[in-house]
Amino acid sequence: MKNTKLRFIVFLLVFSMVAIACGGSDDTTESPDTTEATEEETLASPATTAPPPEVIVVWAEELVANALDPLVGAYEAAAGVDVEVVVYDFGAIRTDVQTAGPAGEGPDVFLGAHDWVGELAANGVVAPLDLGDSVNDIFDVGIAGFSYGGNVYGFPYATEAIAMFYNTDLVDGVPSTWEETKASCDAIGSQLCVVGNGGSNSDAYFNHPFYGSNGGYIFKFDGGFDASDIGLDSDAAIAQAEYLDGLVKNGTVAATDYGAAMAAFQEGNAPYMINGPWARGDASAVNYSVALIPGFDGTAATPFVGVRGAMVSAFSEKQVLAQSFILDFFATVDVQKAMYDQDPRLPATKSLFEIVEAADPIAGQFAASAANGLPMPNIPEMGSVWGPVGDALLVIRSQSYGTNEETGVTIDSPADAMKWAAEQVRSAIAGS
Repeated sequence: MKNTKLRFIVFLLVFSMVAIACGGSDDTTESPDTTEATEEETLASPATTAPPPEVIVVWAEELVANALDPLVGAYEAAAGVDVEVVVYDFGAIRTDVQTAGPAGEGPDVFLGAHDWVGELAANGVVAPLDLGDSVNDIFDVGIAGFSYGGNVYGFPYATEAIAMFYNTDLVDGVPSTWEETKASCDAIGSQLCVVGNGGSNSDAYFNHPFYGSNGGYIFKFDGGFDASDIGLDSDAAIAQAEYLDGLVKNGTVAATDYGAAMAAFQEGNAPYMINGPWARGDASAVNYSVALIPGFDGTAATPFVGVRGAMVSAFSEKQVLAQSFILDFFATVDVQKAMYDQDPRLPATKSLFEIVEAADPIAGQFAASAANGLPMPNIPEMGSVWGPVGDALLVIRSQSYGTNEETGVTIDSPADAMKWAAEQVRSAIAGS
């Protein structure tokens, strides 16, 4: 509330200055007595110059910076500030804000990924952001992605998630259940049914719908991820893994890696492919569309979601202006739409989603899939998850049960796989 009032004062000052500059013309009439001055009086008058405008520094990767830079002029004119958009390597933003900020050389605002938040917040690098009324326009998955320790640390503007591609020359759409999906493949006699990454390599990202839906989870989420509550071996997660095992055994889900999955889809050997919006170009080798991944027991499939957002540096000396830039300018639907036109990432806001869905139904389907999803956990402990969970799912997808000769670990069932993964994650976190 305090920041909201301060932002309001900023704009009152701007508009007051405009009113002063424009007002008074009806009541003033110059007279020779008041407008003429002697040379001595003129020389004696103190020189006055307007102070330079405040400068807001924004760090963003090249594609985003190029989209944002042409738009900031309107805000500069309205707020009486200069906005310097700096092109910055995306990966370097995460590390450099932590060193440049304390040295007084960092940005006021930076655009980055939600899974940076845990590290940055724990290190005191990013400032909490009161989203105010704009929170009502943001999909829950975006808010969840930028939440940590009970605070929100950014304005979510874009999402990324997998969905189900389908070959429109082979099938009419994606059924809502896996049973119907298998039946549609049987009806056309396809060589493969559903392809996707994770059949011959470790992948916890693409496989998340198969263990993180219908009550399954990695870390419990309640306004933030709780690393002390690991649910990989919960009844729900094990039930999901067992369901995946059944889908592999009956031929619904194929054991393919990314390249083999794409080739099978492009060659018409598989009518369905689980992939993300980045695959649209490669998928266009066939006539295709996109729909939601089939659900589980009447609940929606829950893919992992990546969220991009605008954040305020905790080291910025212009906190109010930085927050105003995000909430009063960057968050507006006009700016979000203009950003999307230049850099078409899936929207995290409902208002932009309505526009995108009407103009590009495929993008709308990816955004709808993300709205059903869960943000990748933004806490440091997630680093201990990828390997063990990916390896456990690889056993299920490749049906390589038994004793691993290299490790000596025996996994004879989906339950064994998930219990082993949970044990590995707990052990890694405890030792970190």
